[in-house]
Amino acid sequence: MSWDWLLTLLVVLYALIILALTLRILMRRRSVGVTLAWLLFVYIVPLVGFVLYLMFGERYLGRRRARRAETQYLYYRQWLNHISARNALTQMDQSPLRPVMEITLGSLGMPAMFGNHWQLLDKPADFFEQLQADIHAAQDWIFMEFYILQPQGRVEDVLAALEEAQERGVRVHLLLDSVGSNRFLRSERCRVLRDKGVDVQDVLHANLFRMSLRRIDLRQHRKLITIDNRLAYTGSMNLADPTWFKKNSGYGPWVDVMVRLEGPIAALIQGTLVFDWEMETEQRLDAALYWPHPPAKGGSLMQFLPSGPALDEDILLQVLLTAIHNARESVVISSPYFVPDEALTQALKSVAKRGLHVTLLVPRRNDSRLVQYASRSFYDELLSHGVEILRFSEGLLHTKCVLIDDHLALVGSVNLDMRSIWLNFESTLVVDDHRFSQDMHSVIEHYRNRSHQLDLTQWRKRAYHKRLMENLAQLASPLL
Repeated sequence: MSWDWLLTLLVVLYALIILALTLRILMRRRSVGVTLAWLLFVYIVPLVGFVLYLMFGERYLGRRRARRAETQYLYYRQWLNHISARNALTQMDQSPLRPVMEITLGSLGMPAMFGNHWQLLDKPADFFEQLQADIHAAQDWIFMEFYILQPQGRVEDVLAALEEAQERGVRVHLLLDSVGSNRFLRSERCRVLRDKGVDVQDVLHANLFRMSLRRIDLRQHRKLITIDNRLAYTGSMNLADPTWFKKNSGYGPWVDVMVRLEGPIAALIQGTLVFDWEMETEQRLDAALYWPHPPAKGGSLMQFLPSGPALDEDILLQVLLTAIHNARESVVISSPYFVPDEALTQALKSVAKRGLHVTLLVPRRNDSRLVQYASRSFYDELLSHGVEILRFSEGLLHTKCVLIDDHLALVGSVNLDMRSIWLNFESTLVVDDHRFSQDMHSVIEHYRNRSHQLDLTQWRKRAYHKRLMENLAQLASPLL
């Protein structure tokens, strides 16, 4: 066999592989930006692009896990349909939330419910103090799901409270992302927690072998707590004390918001955690599910929106776009990682053109250099269309929320980047309540007073090399 013949064979084989990969990328029918970004990557750095696409190019949950999720979702959809039947949509007829609610109800079967009461916790000390008191009062079930657990400072008090609750007969289930909580899951502290009966689950376990079975960067990013189907917590904070979390990184302290909830919404959130537990362990916890009774009309109107690969992949973006396009006065967004797709960018420009006040709050410095450059690449376009951009200067602003006018709020774990919207398991609390929105606007005003407003003229004077890095990073923005 001559070398020329072998070289020709390799070239033909390579061309066939690239052609097959090109066809696969095109047939996935994703957004134009994502498709073009992957094609560009594959053709510019062929071997690296090919390998990375196989690892990260598709939202592949894993065949076994995906089949299990599909089967169990049928069961949980029956549970949701039963709840929805007792909480008729007619209660919502006059609500500005209705378009958003209809999308989530139609896609996931998740009802919106009155009768909820809330407490906004924007100071870590208040969150930890209240959480410990609630754990001490738990009687039957505690579920927690976090991306990161770091056992320092006040978190150690929470872990001790969980151990005490387990000892008195409360069933404690703790779901932790395998990557985000990797250090804790391998620690002696985790072993002690398990030895005392707390059921700690390594979620979406990541190792080299599993890379060939599903995407290793598909993560469980939710921040949720439920206790006895009667109260819940959700928001943007990991189970980490900001006093200690990444203390020497130079980006902190991390600034977050958590919401404590009482009412029927708590049972819906606990149902989501039970679903996540079963998807990971194949262990069904029917006894942990509860069918909340329809309350008398009163309290806050709320809806819980879980998102991720096991659910409708477009639901989160559809809800965000519907909420923004239904705005009549103002749109306020707080996000630590802001890398929008074309549809979201156009939506923000559209409402600004209509004369609405559109505000974007981001941290001045970000712990991801690539995301920081990609995010900044959108500032000129948004500023030139009238969007106000504020950069928070007293830590890493980690609060994730969207406020529409003076009544609609979306708060949770979702960053406005394609990873959160398209890839990760996330959670969003949708609230239609004037007083809740007022309190969230007060929190935003607190952030505003610690932020610097970007001026378009000054922004365009930044160094050429920075603009170049931003534009290069934007090419990868559909993949971030």
